[in-house]
Amino acid sequence: MTLFYKLLGVLLIVAGLPLFWTPVPVGAVLILMGLALLVANSGTARKWLHQRRRRHPRLDRWMEKSEKFMPPAFARILHRTGAHER
Repeated sequence: MTLFYKLLGVLLIVAGLPLFWTPVPVGAVLILMGLALLVANSGTARKWLHQRRRRHPRLDRWMEKSEKFMPPAFARILHRTGAHER
């Protein structure tokens, strides 16, 4: 089942990339949901995202703002990778 969620996460990210630049940024939500699925099921992805958020404060702020618009389960997962954690 973990492999299914990892593949679904990658699929959501890939689907969200071209939609990111539309007037209504639906792609951002898809990308974040895909990241949440990957982070929830992969320690490597969790560590990678945490490092990126620590290194890039703008990315961290953008993800914190985006968490408010996501379903609570996905927002909680992404919140754990924030620069403030650990």
